[in-house]
Amino acid sequence: MEKERDVITYDYKTVRVKREMEAMTTDAYENLGWEFLGSSLAGGTIFHVNLSFKRDRKVANKQNLLKLQEKVDAALQNVDALQNKKRSAGTVPALAVGIPGALVFGTGLSMVLVLGAGSVGAAIGGIILGILGAGIAFLAYPLFKMIRKIQIKKIEPLLENEYNKLADICEEV
Repeated sequence: MEKERDVITYDYKTVRVKREMEAMTTDAYENLGWEFLGSSLAGGTIFHVNLSFKRDRKVANKQNLLKLQEKVDAALQNVDALQNKKRSAGTVPALAVGIPGALVFGTGLSMVLVLGAGSVGAAIGGIILGILGAGIAFLAYPLFKMIRKIQIKKIEPLLENEYNKLADICEEV
């Protein structure tokens, strides 16, 4: 008589995430019954990794886990989006001031080099324009710091809220 053996079949899942989201994603998936198998570099980039998981196909409450999985994925995407906003906070306004300042500076420098040899007035105008452009360009950094500080104060509570949502979802299991 042949002994009946227990066969376990698994669902497999591979998720591509940013390196900074690796630990959070792994923890969230493990809370949903996934077993972490390992990570590998995502093709073509050093900023992303592929996380591999497996889970018993006959896991209890599978339908509920699938619904929670969708919520976890949405919360992880929101966390990633907010972290991106936080990282780039203040960049656009600073560039909007810094680039025109650099262009004005370049115009003044060109006036001095090209037109200054033939005319003292053009050289003086170029120097004044160059100083003005440099002043405008140097304002970009303090503007960046100020706007970044304001935006981060707005983003931090939203990010903390997403972390709490993710923790609440993982506790539902």
